[in-house]
Amino acid sequence: MKNFILLLAAFLFIGLSSCSKESGLELDTTGKSGSITRFVAYQGFMYALNLNEVQTYSLANPDKPQLVHRLATDYGLETIIVYEGTVYLGSTTALYVLDISTPATPKILAQTERPDIFQGGCDPVVVKGNYAYSTIKIVQNRCGNIGAESALLVYDLSDKSNPKQVGMYFLSEPNGLGYKDNVLFVCDEGADQVILFDISNPENLTQLNQALPLQDPVDLIVDGSRMIVSARTGFVFYDLSALPDVRKIGEISK
Repeated sequence: MKNFILLLAAFLFIGLSSCSKESGLELDTTGKSGSITRFVAYQGFMYALNLNEVQTYSLANPDKPQLVHRLATDYGLETIIVYEGTVYLGSTTALYVLDISTPATPKILAQTERPDIFQGGCDPVVVKGNYAYSTIKIVQNRCGNIGAESALLVYDLSDKSNPKQVGMYFLSEPNGLGYKDNVLFVCDEGADQVILFDISNPENLTQLNQALPLQDPVDLIVDGSRMIVSARTGFVFYDLSALPDVRKIGEISK
């Protein structure tokens, strides 16, 4: 239970509640964040999102972070992660891939195009190997696109300078996501459940029969064989040691 409390503290720290207001800190050696984060630390620098800009801060003096670089983007940045030395940004219009081989000065490697039906969607992303998994959540009264659709999109990142969409899976109101081994977990607020996908073949996902019923799940953290899901009613803990079977082992109400 001690490990659960530590993970829960990390969840409380990043303050998960909506697709446009969350912030989180992902450090190399302490804690874990979910997929809905707006700033991240890497090799002595911190990358923070404005709606149309990535700001880079030097953490050489942690008491006084210094702004050292600004990278302009289109409007609508939502989320940021670092995976194997590359930054991935989710926005309301695209998936961005950033080169941080020189950590102080990130550069845009690629910016995907998105069909009109997905414009305005809130957009967290996770990466595994050469594939990115990104949810596009359209809420009419929040994102303002009445004719839009919500979905899980899959991108082939074999060439990071030219990501290619290779999968599209329509969902209700998907939000945060994460994975363990070859199982992808997607919070679907509209369906009041966490949906499981087999991603052993990234270009042909299979939705598993098992789903985790939960009122308005927002985001999740996978840590080894444990998972915490942040939902409207509280934080729910799951055992993932026998995938694809998932067992609920605890809950803390909000």
